[in-house]
Amino acid sequence: MKRRIAYILIILQVLAGACGKPVEQQEEQHGGLVNPLHPGQEDEPVTLTVGTCNVLKPSGRCDEMSMDTPVVYQTLAKSIIGTNADIIGFNELDETHIPSGKYSLQSACSALNDFSWSLEWPNKLNLYLYIYTTYSYANGFAYNNTILKLEESGYVWLSKEEDAWYVKASSAYGNAGNPERTCLWARFTHISTGKEFWLFVTHLPTSSQGGAENMARVVNSFASHKAGTAPAILTGDMNSAPGSEAYRILTNFWQDGNAKATWGTLSGSSKKYYYSVDTFSNNRSDRRIDHIMTRGCTASDFQRIVVTYDVDGNAWCPSDHLPVVAKVKL
Repeated sequence: MKRRIAYILIILQVLAGACGKPVEQQEEQHGGLVNPLHPGQEDEPVTLTVGTCNVLKPSGRCDEMSMDTPVVYQTLAKSIIGTNADIIGFNELDETHIPSGKYSLQSACSALNDFSWSLEWPNKLNLYLYIYTTYSYANGFAYNNTILKLEESGYVWLSKEEDAWYVKASSAYGNAGNPERTCLWARFTHISTGKEFWLFVTHLPTSSQGGAENMARVVNSFASHKAGTAPAILTGDMNSAPGSEAYRILTNFWQDGNAKATWGTLSGSSKKYYYSVDTFSNNRSDRRIDHIMTRGCTASDFQRIVVTYDVDGNAWCPSDHLPVVAKVKL
């Protein structure tokens, strides 16, 4: 009997030694805190490579940039693939760029095997007004579906004069003003960690078209309405350089992690130099109009992606915009 009691006491001491350690020591043995949503993974920030690219509608191209020339089409694809982005927003799409179009970006970038594409060209036929529109400033995005899961997406039209956005085409064409511009939105989940974030893609008017300032306010209002305080990323051709009023309005709401940079996109319209790589200057801040901005997360490590083709011994770019990428930490 005494021997049995002794055995029991020994067993109790062993159990006490294994289970009676403070919580801090138990966690230290496992290398830190465990993410309860994804056991075995530490709750560390997620870093995504985010890109933005204005592809320039083909109808505005000179002969040296014609998409019918295979090398131009192929170089555009190489510049998009060269971003190595996990998610990338597109601007200035038209019906030729969508998956069934003549210059389908999805077909051109077929090397991105794990990517899903959402390239919207709204209002090809306006059923409300019974007219064909000339709309060609659509936005889109593509993303790596092994890393990110798309939960929902859509787009709205931005008002040129009021703090309003429109879901229906009939409302937009009746109230938004010309030029009609949209803001595309999407909610994503980072698959391995469960972290959620929102993407917004837009293309604001030029100074000659007018309305960029008010549309910037609408983008801010819409993003706040849609995403609340959740992490959010804004990409696009804002036609608004640092120092402009539209840029100031955007950065009242969004953070520009590249605020001190001086790279940019080409301005001007002379065919003599319009698309040459040499015109993408490193010291002209007024040419920086393609932006990646954040809210509730941070962007850094901005880079331009330069891929060229040869025409008469000169290096040419496949668009008058260079793709831009940044690292975004959620």
